[in-house]
Order: sequence, then structure tokens, then C-alpha cells
Amino acid sequence: CAFLGSCLVPFAYLTVLELSKSLPAALLTAFILIFDTGCITLSQYILLDPILMFFLMGAVLSMVKCNSCADRPFSASWWLWLSLTGVNLAGAMGVKFVGLFVVLLVGLNTIYDLWDLLGNLNLSLVMFGKHFLARVLCLILLPLTLYMAMFAVHFAVLNK
Repeated sequence: CAFLGSCLVPFAYLTVLELSKSLPAALLTAFILIFDTGCITLSQYILLDPILMFFLMGAVLSMVKCNSCADRPFSASWWLWLSLTGVNLAGAMGVKFVGLFVVLLVGLNTIYDLWDLLGNLNLSLVMFGKHFLARVLCLILLPLTLYMAMFAVHFAVLNK
């Protein structure tokens, strides 16, 4: 829990840096999170909250990084960040159902991206279908598979 809680600082720094392109804003965010007493207190106990915050912030960071790769769709970095978004969504939902809110955030962002792609007249319907299938694969099927795999392992070792 302490390690995952300490990972929140670089996640927040990278997210704000990617969104604002401002080093002072990213540093201020990191310093505020470093000296946040609530975050420090939660991270030193064995609770689910630091794990949940890790996956929530990981999903937001992955979504923001994937959006920054939008000019290079289907590149290795685009697939990496899209897949990591799905993995973090599964982790957030697997820890607590409060993770549903980050699923909603990523879902609304994905709907906006797909709507924007659908309105692009330079993009063929086949390419739009590829974008749609990539998002279904990485943001729906991958998280569902990981979520079910976590519970399959849980139920397999539950009787031991």
C-alpha cells in the first residue's frame, strides 16, 4: 500500500504535465500531493484506498497519454497506452466498485473521440471501424477478461 501510494505523486505529475504542458503546474501538483496528510495517512495503513487511487490515477494517466498519441493511431505507443488504460480500468473495478466512475470517465472520453473521428470526412468508414474495434478490444474485452480472471483465481484459492 505504501509503494502504490507513493506512485500517486509521479502519476499526478505526469498527468498534469501532459494536460497543461506546464512544468510549474506539474511540480505544484506533485508537491501538494507529497505533503497531503490524508494521502500520507491512507498510504501507511493496509487499506484498499491507496490501491484504488493507484489504479484510478493510472487509468487517467493512461487515457491522457493515449489521447496525446491520437495523431499517431495504431502506433506501438498508442496501443501501449490504450491497453494500459484497460488494465488500469480492470484494476480499479477489481478493488472497489467506486472504480466505476473512472470507467465512466474513460467511456465518455472514448465516445467523444469516436464521435470526433466519425465526423472526420478524411477518415474512411473502414478506418473508423478499426478505431472502434481497437477501443472495444482494449477498453471493454481486456478489462472484462482481467476482471473475470482475478475472480477466477480468487475462487480457485478461496477454499484453501
